[in-house]
Amino acid sequence: MKAPANSFTQNAISCNACSLRHLCIPNGLNKDELEELERSIDKTVKIPKKHELYKANEDINGIYAVKSGALKTSIINSEGQEQILEFHLPGDLLGFDAFATNTHSCDAIALEDSLLCKLPMEVFENLCDKLPGLRRVMMQQIGKEISHSQHLLLSLGQLPTEERLASYLLQLAEHFHARGFSKSEYILPMSRQDLSNYLGMAVETLSRIISRMSNDKLIKIEQRKVIITDIVKLEKLAHASCGSA
Repeated sequence: MKAPANSFTQNAISCNACSLRHLCIPNGLNKDELEELERSIDKTVKIPKKHELYKANEDINGIYAVKSGALKTSIINSEGQEQILEFHLPGDLLGFDAFATNTHSCDAIALEDSLLCKLPMEVFENLCDKLPGLRRVMMQQIGKEISHSQHLLLSLGQLPTEERLASYLLQLAEHFHARGFSKSEYILPMSRQDLSNYLGMAVETLSRIISRMSNDKLIKIEQRKVIITDIVKLEKLAHASCGSA
């Protein structure tokens, strides 16, 4: 069995040799475009756990791709309360929040020691003018971001809490499976406090749902290790509202 999904690390290998290239910026670029991109990327951006990649209101200075580790993006309201917007795992891109105003609208913080690739903003703008493939890829990525945000709003607004968690656990399973890891066993990079914040429920509610799912033998949770023991039942639970509708 492969190691849990987010326990791996990667050195500064070439884009062409990277196992995540089909999920990242190089996806869809031809050979010449990829070589041009390769010369412009910094593949050694290291962010220690709990450190910030960028903060809200900072000027944008690049687009980032997660190679290993995990980050969260969040906003802080006027009363100092945090709202988590997204978790970013290997193969994910982040930094698009600053495209509208050239300043970031949220904080990006490492949940664990993380390694990222960075495409500097001034280089990115020049490459978009030179490489049609890159512009197309970035538009696709932004489209995915919008689609994901819409799906999250639907989940938070319509699904009961138990189905909300089931849906997210399945999303993570698909995420890691697409990256060549086990679909039924993975490590949660976030704490229960962060996960409950993201899913819009109290942490006590999250703990009760996890206990109920464990008792029903849908999942097993060992600290942050998730083992999906009955994916069929978990899928039925996640889509219960859709079926009723």
